[in-house]
Amino acid sequence: MMKNSMLNAARFLIICLTVIVQASLSSAFAEDTRQPALRSAAERDFILEQMRLFLGSIQTILSASAEGDMKTIAAEAAARGRKGTPVSSIPPTMKAKETAGWTSLMGDVRSGFDSVADAAASGATPQDITRRVGDVMRNCVACHQSYRIVQE
Repeated sequence: MMKNSMLNAARFLIICLTVIVQASLSSAFAEDTRQPALRSAAERDFILEQMRLFLGSIQTILSASAEGDMKTIAAEAAARGRKGTPVSSIPPTMKAKETAGWTSLMGDVRSGFDSVADAAASGATPQDITRRVGDVMRNCVACHQSYRIVQE
C-alpha cells in the first residue's frame, strides 16, 4: 500500500513537472507581438542608457521620498524631465524614426518627471511623490509592452 502511494506521488510529480516544462517552453518560444522599433546601434545605446537613467532616478526619488528629502527629489526628477537631456546628446537620426505612439509615451514619461520635480519643489507629501512616480512607471510599462528595440 505504501509502495502504491509513493508510486502515485511519483507519477503526480512527473505529470506536474511535464506540464511546467511544456508551459515554460511554449512561453519561451512565444512570438513577440510588440511593435519593432528599428534603431541603429548608437540609437539603441542611447535609448538603453536613458532607460537606465530613468530607473536610477526612480530609485533615488523613492529613497529620498522615504526620508522626506524633497530637494533631492526635485533635482533628480528635473534631470529626467523635458529639459533634462540636452538635444545635442540625442542621436540626430533618431527623431525621424519615432512613431507618434513612441513620441507620446516618451513625452509622458518626461512630463511625469517634471510633475514629480514640481510637486517636490512645492512641498508635496511623500505619498503624492509616490503616486506621481507610479504614473511615470505606468508609462514605462506601457512603452515596454508596446515596443521592442530591433537593431538595424
